Amino acid sequence: MAVAKGRSPSRIRVQFDLRPDQMHLLELLEQHLAVRSRADLLQEAIGTLLWLVLERRRGRKVVSIDPAEMATLRHAVEWASPASLLAEAEVYEHLVARPHPWRRQLYLKGRNMTVGQMVATLRAEGLSPEDAAEDLDLPLAQVREALVYYDLHHDLVDAELREEKTRLRDAGHAVEPPPVPR
Repeated sequence: MAVAKGRSPSRIRVQFDLRPDQMHLLELLEQHLAVRSRADLLQEAIGTLLWLVLERRRGRKVVSIDPAEMATLRHAVEWASPASLLAEAEVYEHLVARPHPWRRQLYLKGRNMTVGQMVATLRAEGLSPEDAAEDLDLPLAQVREALVYYDLHHDLVDAELREEKTRLRDAGHAVEPPPVPR
């Protein structure tokens, strides 16, 4: 397996060779899960494996049961979708979910700042993760974890950034800097 760092520190390219039988299994998974890309497929598979590992670490047995028999069990934990599992506090050390009327993205623990707000600040100021950690007085590990979360959930975060911008504009707030006089 080869690992090469890409341009962005929040993205890492991983390449590996598969035997034909392994490639066939990968293609079957793609068909059954109806994912958009192989990256999404791997995220879904890793999330599922993580759920299984966490359940085993809690001392639980993971079994398959007919849905009609669920009512006969005294206690059962249903499989959670990997996308929702990734938002659990045990997975992220420096990020936390907070109740909000329309936001679903995570916040930076100990701050009133969403991952999207941090990413927007990095973009606007042209900051590296190290510079952002220093400027925002955050642990570098927290900045990096937020960037990993953004990489996994950029569609959600970007949509919520657009929604926030629209809401601010509708409330009469300036969302873009005024033009520089010439």
